[in-house]
Amino acid sequence: MTTKLSPEQSAIDRLIVDEIFDTIPEEWTCFALIVEPRMLDGGGQVVTLINPEVVGAEMEPSTTIRGHVGELVAFLAKEGRTWERLTYQASLDDSGAWRLKITAPLPD
Repeated sequence: MTTKLSPEQSAIDRLIVDEIFDTIPEEWTCFALIVEPRMLDGGGQVVTLINPEVVGAEMEPSTTIRGHVGELVAFLAKEGRTWERLTYQASLDDSGAWRLKITAPLPD
């Protein structure tokens, strides 16, 4: 059985990914955007954008990325899907094409 994402979730994912590519430095050949719920005060999310190949290579996610992440979190809540971590990871392969992996809860 194949699970199909809703057009709304796919559109939000596309907005997040497009903004990541607009944000990261040109020399980055990989990235990871990690989203975790804020546990201490129970509000919002912790959003981290890193280059996993370079120690300490982290940048502040743009306001636009944070806004789209908020849209995704609201959408998942509306759908009743719980999550502990959302990730968007990509790297350039040998042919120069980006390989993207998104980890998020899927619909039932």
